[in-house]
Amino acid sequence: MIPREDYFPGTDPSLTELLHAEGLRLFGVAALDDSLRRAAAPAAAQYTEWIAAGLHGEMAYLERHEGIAYRPEAVLPGCRAVIVVGCNYYQEPRRENEPATGRVARYAWGRDYHNALGKRLRRVVRRLREVHPDDGFRSFVDASPLSERFFAEHAGIGYTGRHTLTISSAYGSWFFLGEILTTRSLPSTAVDEPVHGGCPTNCLRCGEICPTGALTGYHRMDARRCISYLTIEHRGSISEELRPLMGDWVFGCDLCQEACPLNVRSRVTAVEDFRVHRAGERMPLAELLDMADDEAYRRRFAGTPLLRPGRNAMVRNACIAAGNTGAAALSPRLQRLTNDRNPLVREHAQWALARLGQT
Repeated sequence: MIPREDYFPGTDPSLTELLHAEGLRLFGVAALDDSLRRAAAPAAAQYTEWIAAGLHGEMAYLERHEGIAYRPEAVLPGCRAVIVVGCNYYQEPRRENEPATGRVARYAWGRDYHNALGKRLRRVVRRLREVHPDDGFRSFVDASPLSERFFAEHAGIGYTGRHTLTISSAYGSWFFLGEILTTRSLPSTAVDEPVHGGCPTNCLRCGEICPTGALTGYHRMDARRCISYLTIEHRGSISEELRPLMGDWVFGCDLCQEACPLNVRSRVTAVEDFRVHRAGERMPLAELLDMADDEAYRRRFAGTPLLRPGRNAMVRNACIAAGNTGAAALSPRLQRLTNDRNPLVREHAQWALARLGQT
């Protein structure tokens, strides 16, 4: 997608200039016109069916927002357009597989993207409000109730792949989405430059590589089986059927993206917030297993996406990774955790010891 240069003509600066100044060069506009509303109706129906089938797991917020996921005007009254922005986060792996470590999804190696991209969009919004005081603007980064991928596609910046992620010609699928809702009327980029794209007809690599079978169909995921969901959103016990399939992932999963041939387009991000590692690509399992309490966990992971699951869920994940990787040297730590105050931790520590043949 090549951004138009004439957004807000006659203003200084233009929307394009404001976004470029923040290092954001991938963006498009989805105008809330009759064409978009016609497309939203079947998409909303499919989303309702997905929720009704329980495939969203414990993500109750998705169910709460079901009725407005395709209605920006319910989020910002009078909304007439959604400006969708893409922010590249791709980095090359630096470390080989190391014993007694757990993998972290690439988007979480550095600073929390909610902050890194959010601060950029907030600066853009502040300037837009100064230039256009009679119009409303509101920005979001992965925190709005809207279906971001739908609006990204209708803004012309990419299309939804089989793995349910947005794919762009600029970054492949390795990018974050953010949006600015506005009451100002803007032309849709997809009208002038519609997105023509899709996954190769016979390519099933993302589904084939998913060890848990979370990708159940084209554009369809059973979140309850997704390693990213299990390690981040799910707070309870993980099914013993799924534990051996999770490998050494302790936070998120990149397997479907790593297998995607369309990610040949990826290039290393220039965003310093992502390039400076805070959690890093591999976490020593001993460090996670030694997390004493929530306060220690918050101190270690403040400002990173890893803050979200909390201590108990991450220690649970580390136990599973230890069992799956044969990290017998961690047995004393696992044994100690069988007496942890949290029953979730105790259960998964016992499982890991059994998998290591230590019980």
